Amino acid sequence: MIVASVGVFDGVHIAHRRILDELKSMATRRSLPSAVFTIVYPMEYYKGNFPGLLISPTERAKILQDLVDEVYFLNLSEISDMPAEEFVEFLRDFGVVGIVVGDDFRFGEGGRGDVELLREFGAEMGIDVQVLEELECDGDRVSSSRIRRLVMEGRMKEAARLLGRPFSISGKIYKDMGLGRKIGFPTANLDRGPEMLVVPKSGVYLSRVKFLGKVMFGVTNVGTRPTIGGEDIIKYETHILDFDGDIYGVFMEVELLEYMRREERFTSLEELKDAISKDVNTAKGMIKNYEKVG
Repeated sequence: MIVASVGVFDGVHIAHRRILDELKSMATRRSLPSAVFTIVYPMEYYKGNFPGLLISPTERAKILQDLVDEVYFLNLSEISDMPAEEFVEFLRDFGVVGIVVGDDFRFGEGGRGDVELLREFGAEMGIDVQVLEELECDGDRVSSSRIRRLVMEGRMKEAARLLGRPFSISGKIYKDMGLGRKIGFPTANLDRGPEMLVVPKSGVYLSRVKFLGKVMFGVTNVGTRPTIGGEDIIKYETHILDFDGDIYGVFMEVELLEYMRREERFTSLEELKDAISKDVNTAKGMIKNYEKVG
């Protein structure tokens, strides 16, 4: 037997954590393991109007595994056609005897099941149902879709407040053209992997990077590099302040702390170099507002 919650949990933001806190309390009261059934992609992904996940499913699982006892992935395509009652039967047959969800929880074919129907089926099947009211911040509901919009608008401080931590991108560092090193500002180029992930607003950011046990600050450019002809894909390049080492192939996390300026097309590499120099000086002046945390 287990107690569980069901949802996408993209970002594992502050509203998610409130649900998980209640889940853990229920698990403690009943002396049972806590579990999360996390849905890989939300319905918007299948409708073709989805901007991307806040974090990869792998990263989501790692965060959740630190918060609950068991994590299971569900593909929405496998459960979306289940009648509502059949989905609750699936949970019961899995051993779920308690469930915690938000008041916007929907389930079953066409999302027709709501929390009232969940309570009804739960009472019939011996499942204790706890429903938490929505969490608001700045007068609006905290949600993954709201955070995605903030990230796409470059509003990183607001996104961080709702996430409970800075928004970050991560992946392995790969060798690219080496232009940054040629103009005196070597960059670490990040490969975010094959998942469909939300793309932050193009531009230059103050960032904090974590790699090989180090925590350092940097200036990160998100964009298509128009000065050198532009590209079809978004690049993620970080100049790590006061660091010049070979870290190709190393996994790095880049927290995007503040949006500094939009990406620009410069008329020459010298003009680009001058702009980056100004960005570095600006970033160094901003660092005092942040603590180096592991």
